[in-house]
Amino acid sequence: MVSLRSLFASVAVMAAAVSAAVTPQQIADAITNMNTQHQNMQAPAESISIINSPLIIIGQGPFPVC
Repeated sequence: MVSLRSLFASVAVMAAAVSAAVTPQQIADAITNMNTQHQNMQAPAESISIINSPLIIIGQGPFPVC
């Protein structure tokens, strides 16, 4: 049986290995990309109202395609 402590320890080791493989430039690019995506989603999010919010269930309205 795998203990929770050993599971968390192995996840921490894997996370350290993955984060060591990422360069600072890649981190900066990812943050810039997330900021751009956030700005692109801001206008559609602001247009959601109580009237058109149920339209997401049927795939219509001012919602971006995911």
